[in-house]
Amino acid sequence: MQVVGSKKSLWLSVVKYLTLLVVAYCWSLGVNAYVVNASEYQWLEKHPRIRVAVVADRMPLEAVDASGAPIGYAIETLEQLALQTRITLDYHIYATVSEAIVALQNKQVDMLSSATTHHRLTPFVNYSLASRVQPLALYYSLDHARYTNMQQLQGKQVAVVAGSSAHERLLADYPNVTALSFPQLAEAMAAVNQQQAVAFLAGSDETAAVLRAQPLWHFQPAFQLAEGVEHQFAIREDWQPLVDLLNRGLVSIDAERSQQRYSRWQSYAANGPSYFISSWWLMMVVLLVAIAGSAAVLVKNKFAKAKAHSQQLREQLEYWKNHDPVTGLPNRRHITRMLSSWLDDAIPLSVLMFDFPRQNEVFENFGQRLGEVTKEAYAKRVQKGLSSRYPEAQLAYWYHHYFVVVVPNINNNKDVVDIAKQIVQCCRGWLRLEQLQLLTRCHVGYCSYHPQREALHSDTLLANTFTALNHAVKTGVNICRYSPELSQAGLVKLTLESKLRKAIGNNELELFFQPQFCLQSNKIVGAEVLLRWFTKDGAISPEEFVPVAEETGLVLQLDKWVFQSAMRFLARHASQLPKDFKLAVNFSATTVSLGHAEKIAIAYARQWQVNPQRVCIEITESAMMEQPAEAKASIQRLRDAGFGIAIDDFGTGYSSMAYLKHLPVTVLKIDRAFVSGMEDNLSDQHIVKAMVMIARSMKYQVLIEGIETQSQANLASVMGCEQAQGFFFSRPLPQEDFVNSHLLKPPAKEKLRLVVS
Repeated sequence: MQVVGSKKSLWLSVVKYLTLLVVAYCWSLGVNAYVVNASEYQWLEKHPRIRVAVVADRMPLEAVDASGAPIGYAIETLEQLALQTRITLDYHIYATVSEAIVALQNKQVDMLSSATTHHRLTPFVNYSLASRVQPLALYYSLDHARYTNMQQLQGKQVAVVAGSSAHERLLADYPNVTALSFPQLAEAMAAVNQQQAVAFLAGSDETAAVLRAQPLWHFQPAFQLAEGVEHQFAIREDWQPLVDLLNRGLVSIDAERSQQRYSRWQSYAANGPSYFISSWWLMMVVLLVAIAGSAAVLVKNKFAKAKAHSQQLREQLEYWKNHDPVTGLPNRRHITRMLSSWLDDAIPLSVLMFDFPRQNEVFENFGQRLGEVTKEAYAKRVQKGLSSRYPEAQLAYWYHHYFVVVVPNINNNKDVVDIAKQIVQCCRGWLRLEQLQLLTRCHVGYCSYHPQREALHSDTLLANTFTALNHAVKTGVNICRYSPELSQAGLVKLTLESKLRKAIGNNELELFFQPQFCLQSNKIVGAEVLLRWFTKDGAISPEEFVPVAEETGLVLQLDKWVFQSAMRFLARHASQLPKDFKLAVNFSATTVSLGHAEKIAIAYARQWQVNPQRVCIEITESAMMEQPAEAKASIQRLRDAGFGIAIDDFGTGYSSMAYLKHLPVTVLKIDRAFVSGMEDNLSDQHIVKAMVMIARSMKYQVLIEGIETQSQANLASVMGCEQAQGFFFSRPLPQEDFVNSHLLKPPAKEKLRLVVS
């Protein structure tokens, strides 16, 4: 018996020793212990598979081998992080960076395996910590003169990979350098060899990998840019838990070992695959084999206790998986499963979704604790109101500040509206908690399911309900019922965005010119540039595509195209223009407030050698009041460069007179809204007179829009307006018609007959 006891004691000592070795090994992988908390575990349960976009040829960061499997440093790092969190990765291969970016924007994938901060991505994604920093350098052919700085490349073409960090840097920091984009780096380098571009801009490590594969190409680096390229993981903006998981994993990775792996992938790009077995992995295998044998003894002795404890954890975990920890309500996972079960059984039902729009405000101003208490009280008030009248209604927490109510066996529109009114009534009023007194409200969107009319999936039904709620929020109504037209509107918007992006790239847009006349001399003094878009299906109004451009970030490209085309027109017809002729060009509020307007205007005017005094930049009141300090500084720099500044649609916005008097404005444009009734409406006349007096007191010129009759022109002149435009003088004309009608043969108009009242 003593011999058996001593053997058992010796065996347990060996197990403890091997366990200590494993702990020491895990500690050597990084002092930051990688622990997944309860909320993150729930999130992982909801999203067990992550779709990752991989670019096919971006060594040493990412690529695809001969078998079609993704490889590279970024892939290896991501695999290590996925192993720690038990995430399953689904790779989607794309030929170019631009295709991968578009896939992420369209939610065809969930993240990019390697990304840089990009203006097309920033509104839609969150970024992880940087895993590597790669130098960004300019390369040129050996038989070309050496470049020492980016200023030497003004007006010249530099090849870049479309959608890459180099492309982004050129557009943001060097607008006077023409970017010639190609899908892949090898094509950009070939363009320099063929003298289509004078140089190319790219990451030094990626360039080295391509040059090793093309030994006959001879390039040398001119200089490196001051800031390198940080390679990060770009994740969908609504997946913050995944960002937090990856960031903790990146911090825990040993820096020295990470550098060794990166060097190995650089070598791989040069010499092809090399196979080796790390001593750490060999040690790990040995330890795992030893532990596997030892575990059998431990499992046998502890099985009963572990089984009971495991059952307790499973029950607790099951509750966490199906309930929101703050409100205690069923969560998204649970209500979706319940809804799917009812749909499978063809039970008629209705789904209502409502919001708590002030939740973010409470969290930001009073902190997480009071924010969670407020959300819980809000949910309990709704649950109490529903349970008293509709006990069959199932309330659940959706996500963020959204809640869902599922009511089985009710799909009559009147009954559903009554339930929606009850929710609105419960949500409306004062919510008093501790030192907080909050006036709450909500919007409700709903969608009903009729088994005999249609067959719907739970995701489709919930998506339709969310669409109805969004429409209620946008339109300001309390209750909105889903209709197919609401989804169709979103589809039309996406289609229009895609067509507009293609139209800008293919130069399918057209400039029209509306002349501006002096009311005293009847001579043409300028023209306003107007954008028109004609397709094979007919014209698309700016009122349709401009808002889409502003919402999707295309407005900056649109402004660049318009201004460059306007400068090309001025340069081409400089000898035909009247002495004091000025071309008015509009900039969007976004372009002005972000400071891009001045860069675009100065760069393109210099490129086309146009005198800035020939250009009047029109800016709406909303552009100036959106970010007043930034707009004022940008407008001042434009004025210092010689450009004229006009306030467009004056009188329809919300400008502060005290603010406007400090702006370097040269022209006030009175909106057409005051012109249509000016002949018969004394109020409109008084308003126009007041605006003219304001302009004169500030020494601004006055231009009135929308003049359609002789009488309106007379009144405008009598009231002190100096210039005018409108259909009475001329409709907007295509470029060729404008040149023929107003530059080559200026029309002789009858002198205005002024009527003094």
